[in-house]
Amino acid sequence: MKRILRSVLLLAAVSFALPLGAQSVRDEIFACPEKSGNIYYNYYYVPQDYTPAPEGYEPFYISHYGRHGSRWLTSASYYNEVKEVFDAASAEGVLTPFGEDVYKRVQAVYDDGIYRYGTLSPLGAEQHREIASRMYASFPGVFRSGATIEAVSTVVPRCILSMASFCERLKELEPALSISREASPRTTRYLNCYDSSTHPELSDDFRAYRSSDAPWRKEYDAAAGKYVPVERVTGLLFSDRKFTEGIDAVELVINLYLFASDMQDLDLGISFYDLFTPDELYRLSVYENYRYFVTNGPSSINRGFPEYYGKLLLEDIVFKADRALQAGTPCADLRFGHDTNVMPLLTMLQFTEYSGYDRDERDMEAVAEDWTLYELSPMAANIQIIFYRNSQSSGEDGILVRMMHNEKEMHLPLEPVSGPYYRWSDVRKFYMDYMDSLKDPSGKAD
Repeated sequence: MKRILRSVLLLAAVSFALPLGAQSVRDEIFACPEKSGNIYYNYYYVPQDYTPAPEGYEPFYISHYGRHGSRWLTSASYYNEVKEVFDAASAEGVLTPFGEDVYKRVQAVYDDGIYRYGTLSPLGAEQHREIASRMYASFPGVFRSGATIEAVSTVVPRCILSMASFCERLKELEPALSISREASPRTTRYLNCYDSSTHPELSDDFRAYRSSDAPWRKEYDAAAGKYVPVERVTGLLFSDRKFTEGIDAVELVINLYLFASDMQDLDLGISFYDLFTPDELYRLSVYENYRYFVTNGPSSINRGFPEYYGKLLLEDIVFKADRALQAGTPCADLRFGHDTNVMPLLTMLQFTEYSGYDRDERDMEAVAEDWTLYELSPMAANIQIIFYRNSQSSGEDGILVRMMHNEKEMHLPLEPVSGPYYRWSDVRKFYMDYMDSLKDPSGKAD
C-alpha cells in the first residue's frame, strides 16, 4: 500500500511539474498540496530530454552540491510545543471531536519523531541512492575504476548519512570505485556558511539581521494575520476561545502546518491537510517562502550577507575544478549540506531560469511567484556541474561545462558554445569577477 501511495504521489508530481510560467504558485499548490511544504517538498525526478554534448566532447569531471534528503522536523521543540498544547486542551476538556482526532495524530507524530528530530528519514536516504544511480548511468566514464572520487559533508548526521547513501550506491554500481569521505569542521566551514563554530568572523551585523528582534522580523510577524489562519483552525480544534487566548495560537498553527508538510518525508500514513483549505496552504506557503527569501535568498533586506559568506562554497567549486583540470583524469567532488546553503549558491550561480526576482520586492505573494522554494530547494535538492573535454583541443578553451539544478539543464547569462554548454574559461572568469565584486556588507575591509 505504501509503495502504491508513493507511486501515486510521484505521478502527481510529474503531472504538475510544469514551468511556473504555465501555472501560478497558487495553481500548483491547489493541484499538489505537498508543494505548499516549500523546503519540505519531496524531491521528484522528472525525466528530461537532455541536450547532447557537442561532437567530440566527453564528460570527465562532476562537481556536485546536494542538500540532505528528507528528514524529520529539526527540533524537539516542534514536537513538544504542539503536544503540550493538545495535552493541556485535553486536560481542560476543550477539544472538539475533530480536535480529539487531530490529538491522536499529534501523539502518533510525537512518538515517532521526538528522538529522531533532525535526522534523515529512510525516504531521504533513498532519494540520494536514486540520484547517484542516475548520475552513474548518465556519466559512467566518470565513475570507472581508478577515478578519484571525493565526498565531503557537514558534521550534521543527516548530511553524513546522505553522503553515505549516495556513495554506497556508487560502490554497488562500481565495486572497484575508491571514494574518500570526510565530515569535519574544515568541510563544514565551506559547506555551511552560517555555522558559527567554524565562522568566527561572522559579523555582529550579520547575526543581528538573523535575530528574532531584527526590524524585518517585526514586520514579518505583524503580517501573520493575513497569512496564518489562526481563528478558523483553532476554532476547529478547541471549543473554548479563552483557551486559545492563553496560548501562542500563531505558533501552534504554523507548527501544525509544518507537521502537515513533513508527513510527505516520512512513512507514517498520517495527514494533517484536513486542517487547512487549499487557499490557507497557499498563504502559509507564501508566508514561509518570504522568510527564507529574506534570510537566505537574494532579498536586499539581508544586504548581501548570504552571498558574501556563501562565496566560500563557490570558491571551493572553482578551486577543485582547477585541480581536476590539472589532474586530467576522471574524477568527482561530491558535497552534502543544507538548504540554507543551496539558496545562496543558487543566487551566486545566476541561472537565467531563476533570474526574474526583484531583490527589493516586499509583496510576499509576488516573491513566491519569482523565487519559489519548492522549486529551488526541496529535500535532496542538488546542483551538478558536468565538465566535458575534447581530446582534439588543448587548454581551458577545450573544456565545456553544463550546469544542472535538480537534474534539469540550466542556462547562464553568457554566450554558450551550444545549448546549455559553456566554455569553462568563460564561466570561471564570470564567477571569479562576481566573487571579487562581493564586499563585506558590514563595511569591514576584506
